[in-house]
Amino acid sequence: MEKLTDKTIIINNKDNVATARVEISAGTVLTVDDKSITLKDNIPFGHKLALKNIPKGEPIIKYGQRIGIATKDIFPGELVHVHNVSGERGMGK
Repeated sequence: MEKLTDKTIIINNKDNVATARVEISAGTVLTVDDKSITLKDNIPFGHKLALKNIPKGEPIIKYGQRIGIATKDIFPGELVHVHNVSGERGMGK
């Protein structure tokens, strides 16, 4: 097991995603506090992974700000990217 903070960046305690500082392989177990997250997907450098369950229709929070909406249920350790997130810019939000 590796520390989440050694492999990712979390900007704000409201964030429900973390950004990979390095490429992280599926199956890697990352620990944070007394919890662990097993990565379901390969997470490329600079991409986001879910820190907790993000139900379809709920906001993706990075930097403490909404950056998009989940287009399907996203589970801890999954890649958060264009296949499961819709942007909100230009949508009146």
